[in-house]
Amino acid sequence: MSQLPIHLTNNGPFSRQLARAVEAKQQTELAIFEHYLKTRYLVECTRIDSEALSEIGRTTLKEEIDDFDSGVRQAAGSAAKAELVARKTVMQSKINNALISRRFGSEGTR
Repeated sequence: MSQLPIHLTNNGPFSRQLARAVEAKQQTELAIFEHYLKTRYLVECTRIDSEALSEIGRTTLKEEIDDFDSGVRQAAGSAAKAELVARKTVMQSKINNALISRRFGSEGTR
């Protein structure tokens, strides 16, 4: 059975109908191809964002741990200094998380 939206017979002219059917088929194929391209674009953007987010997570974690370790060494057993180091580490973590959320959060969708 034909996929054309008309019945082809030998009874008269159908060139206008055939031309419309061919054009409709071409428009459908173009729409499908455009959808494919848009989808591939979104997939690639998501992959790149995921890689960047992973790298940012590793980097900020390393920096927070390094700063904490350095602060603990500088505290040299002082409870007051250790508390200050802990508060600064939490503050740094919150700032980093806010920066990450701003860049990759739902408000920043494309």
